[in-house]
Formats: sequence, C-alpha cells, structure tokens
Amino acid sequence: MAQDQSVAQYTSAADELERAVAHYREAARHSALREHVKAAHHAHIARGHFLNAQATAHDAAKWHADNFSDTVMQEHPVVNV
Repeated sequence: MAQDQSVAQYTSAADELERAVAHYREAARHSALREHVKAAHHAHIARGHFLNAQATAHDAAKWHADNFSDTVMQEHPVVNV
C-alpha cells in the first residue's frame, strides 16, 4: 500500500503540470491576439496549477521522509567526506 500513495501523488502532480502547460499555452495565444486580460486570467490559473503540483510534490517528499528514510539510509548510507 505504501507505493500506491506514491503513484497517486506523482500522477496528481503530473496532471497539475499538464493543466498548467495548457493554460500557459492559452495565455500565449491570447497575448499574440493582444487579448491581455484573457491572457492574464490563463496565466494566473496556470500558476495555480503549478503551485498545486508543487504542494503535491512537497507532501510526497514529506511522506517519503517519514516512511522510507531509515530504510534508504540502511541500503545507501551517506558517507561524510
């Protein structure tokens, strides 16, 4: 079950980034047409999707630290140089 959460988190972050890309492309299209208010709306929404992806990645990193840090350190110890 632990890995299932990872799959869902990574998929959610990727989906949010794809939404962001679509809105940024639409913002560029509106800018080219000199429709700056519409462009700004899409750019603002795109940023929101980017922030959602970032938050999901943040949550995934915290979850991994809580659940896998000790195991990973045992398998791949960090050597101080």
